Amino acid sequence: MRILLISTNVFPLPLKGYGGLEQLVYGWACEFQKAGHTVSVVAPEGSVLPEGMELVPTGLREGEDASWNRYKDRLLTGAWDVVMDNSWNWFTVFGQLEAAKQLPIVHCYHSDPRNCNAALPPPIEKPCLVAFSDAQAVIMNSMWRNMVRMVHHGVDTAFYHPDPAVERGDRYLFLARYTPEKGFMEIEGLARKCHVGLDAYGDTEIIGPNQDYAVKCLQMNDGKQIKVNQGIPREQAVKEFQSHKALITWPNFIEIFGLTSVESMCCGTPVISKDSGAARELIVHGKTGFVVNTWEEAEDLIKSNAVSELKTEDIIAQGRKFSIEASAAGHLRVLQDVAQGFYW
Repeated sequence: MRILLISTNVFPLPLKGYGGLEQLVYGWACEFQKAGHTVSVVAPEGSVLPEGMELVPTGLREGEDASWNRYKDRLLTGAWDVVMDNSWNWFTVFGQLEAAKQLPIVHCYHSDPRNCNAALPPPIEKPCLVAFSDAQAVIMNSMWRNMVRMVHHGVDTAFYHPDPAVERGDRYLFLARYTPEKGFMEIEGLARKCHVGLDAYGDTEIIGPNQDYAVKCLQMNDGKQIKVNQGIPREQAVKEFQSHKALITWPNFIEIFGLTSVESMCCGTPVISKDSGAARELIVHGKTGFVVNTWEEAEDLIKSNAVSELKTEDIIAQGRKFSIEASAAGHLRVLQDVAQGFYW
């Protein structure tokens, strides 16, 4: 198949630091090419793709309307057998409307599914929507008349791996954006109340209106018990996963997947997570980590050192279930259906 993947204009590919959606697009593109397909990717100038893969360049952080005009004509004239739209605003819907016919386009919903509550589905009969967890799909289908198929995300399990030579310490880890929905303040409060060390690594580049919140997060740094740092390259993130006692995540939204939870488990590090969205699809409670409903439950687990009872081999095995290869294979089945005219 000739496949077009549309990324965002936020970061060039592949990602060097924090981020999820763009790294997924890059991983899927590589796996599709390995499977023998001809792959093109819409992504910002400066992206470096594997040999033989076409870059359809956009301006870095330009408006998606401007990007759409760069590849619109080729898409409408059938340059690709199927299109996987991972952009935020889905300008390909306008292409469907302009063509006045069904086009082989899959629309991937990379957002909190509660946003569907105030939204109508795309104004086409069969929008071919894809969600990334059962939790996300259930909410979307309740809003959008069972229009959604589901494929889990995946990570590069060769990149995120354990290192037996690394001695694991007693400190807990936060790795996300410094925004309210990622719950750093709640995690910082847990660490202080439980008298445990916390190392935080957070992105401050793409945080929208949350600059004041990020400043407050950075001010929590005391250099001893609570160490609050800026974002780090992915290679360093692997080392942090390998050397910490556990990752703590506290999503204050419907988490559509939770890549850092899987990355952490692939490195042999258990996860303590607030029960939100896909958490229970990823973490086996009591075996590879813990999924809690309240702050007090998390406090009890930390004070009792519960993660020390978990087996590293179980944690790694669970993380590896969510490989980028498995994710790409699931998406290829969806794309092949659409390319053959099976729409939903």
